[in-house]
Amino acid sequence: MFRVTPLAVAAGAFLALSASFTNAQVGGPAASFNDVARFVAGQATSPGSSLRQLDNLPAVRRHMTDSVALSKTWQDRRLNVLRDWAKQEIHPRISRPKFVKYPFSGPDFVHAATLFPGADEYILVGLEPLGTLPNFTAMTDPELNGYLSHLNHTLRSISQRSFFITTEMREDFGKAGGVGGVYPVLLYFAALTNHEVINGQFVKLAANGEAVVSGAAEADGIWLQIRALDRLPDFPQAQSLYYFKSDLSDSGFKASSPMKAFLDQRPGGMGYLKAASYLMHTEAFTNIRNYLVGDCQYILQDESGIPAEFFATYYAATYYGKYIGPIDTFAEHNQPFLHQVYQSGIAKPLPFGTGYRMRDEDAIQIFGIRK
Repeated sequence: MFRVTPLAVAAGAFLALSASFTNAQVGGPAASFNDVARFVAGQATSPGSSLRQLDNLPAVRRHMTDSVALSKTWQDRRLNVLRDWAKQEIHPRISRPKFVKYPFSGPDFVHAATLFPGADEYILVGLEPLGTLPNFTAMTDPELNGYLSHLNHTLRSISQRSFFITTEMREDFGKAGGVGGVYPVLLYFAALTNHEVINGQFVKLAANGEAVVSGAAEADGIWLQIRALDRLPDFPQAQSLYYFKSDLSDSGFKASSPMKAFLDQRPGGMGYLKAASYLMHTEAFTNIRNYLVGDCQYILQDESGIPAEFFATYYAATYYGKYIGPIDTFAEHNQPFLHQVYQSGIAKPLPFGTGYRMRDEDAIQIFGIRK
């Protein structure tokens, strides 16, 4: 078995692994993982790809047209603003984080990659199923239309609200003929953020935290090896994107859990929390909360992540935006500490909505550097 270690991000390890696996299950023997990522993102595949034979099907043409428009919307209305803000407010104050840890993320690679480009490893954790990838060349036009339509439907929450709604994703992933899980969504976001996908594997976490390449049925996660096409000189030649389906409540995330052991092998880095349902404000999620504040060198979060007063104990915090309290769904998690901070006038402007507050004038971000 191939065991994934932090050192496996070296370019040579990626290329050797990529050459040792067949891609027949994702589109035919001549379809690479990068071709599949570009296909689900509605982008042109490589000239020799077996997926090229699908280009003239009505469902694929429609998907490519829709994706061009959606990609422009993503870039113009959201990603460019996020990228410019991060370049001004975050990047000058930190070294490039080796690890980006994003619990309660779902498959939201797009925000992590945009805010924190060039990380060695992105680690996403959620409860959404992994899913698989179909052989697209074996599908009829109606089947492709159904699949690609379901994919676009699945992306509706994050494109409109900046986060995935768990109940909607459960419904979407359970539909017959649908995408089945996060795998194609991760590929979509890799292509959208201008990454080449070198390879993809299912992995299972061993008790010691090692990620072992496995079959889909027994897998705990997905491991994509990617490369930023617009990388800067200090970016790694190849990067890892992990998604793990894992329970982060205290009953699932404990000192003896494989997920905890996996993270312990990757100390420090950047923590990112967005639309985290205020779970770490409750007694049922103290382990993951304490792990993050005890481990991460930096954390960027909205008000739904770590309670702000607790956060400020461990981090020198910079506040952005305007705090008006939680939305009605989470009214019990109002934070008097944040009202006091924001009434003091120290907060800096925030040019975008995020989390549960999508209007620019209502959203906040808290950036912390460990004391």
